[in-house]
Amino acid sequence: MRYIVIGLGFFGSSLAAKLTSLGHEVIGIDRRSERAEELKDKITNVMIMDCTKPAALSALPLSDVDAVIVAVGEDIGSSVLILSMLKKQKVKRIIGRAINPMHQNILGELGIEEIIHPEEDTATELTAMLMVQNAVNTMIVNDKIIIAELKVPDAYVGHTLEAANLENRFGIRLVAVKIAPAQKSLSTLLGKEYEVDLSGDPHRPLGAKDRLIVIGRLNDIRRFVD
Repeated sequence: MRYIVIGLGFFGSSLAAKLTSLGHEVIGIDRRSERAEELKDKITNVMIMDCTKPAALSALPLSDVDAVIVAVGEDIGSSVLILSMLKKQKVKRIIGRAINPMHQNILGELGIEEIIHPEEDTATELTAMLMVQNAVNTMIVNDKIIIAELKVPDAYVGHTLEAANLENRFGIRLVAVKIAPAQKSLSTLLGKEYEVDLSGDPHRPLGAKDRLIVIGRLNDIRRFVD
């Protein structure tokens, strides 16, 4: 798929680099020349351009991409101006970033239907991670349900999923097991070499370095790991 990411601050550059690493074609745009030099090896294409200027925005292949993400945050004026021009260009899919409620309200008034709040979302997910012992990653589904990636609690290392009986004992459902490789490496520490078992083999003993991905109520997941 093809994407344009406008604004290559910390969030925008991280998003563009991640999309590129997943095999997507990404055009990353920033008006600061130093960002282009820093990111040229991480993003498919990096352009130095001021997208608040209509001529610059019109020069982009807006009709040929699957989505345009405006990751500009702190400069609310530029964010609003760019998004309003994109709406007039009738881009297929527009995603805007809001940094506070006022910013979100303005984007809503512009008719931007997809609005992301990376700072707020990160804070919410970090709160859930801090509340769940052994959690290395979380995703909030709603105010009661979360998806969590958990280190295997010490009490269950060497035991099988059948013995753990997560659903009947705790009311939580297994999504997958990430099986740690035998040899440790930097990639292992970053979680990039784990084998993902979607079947959840009930008879395989859980390893100390394995990860469990589960979904359920926050309090039920806490009961399991505490």
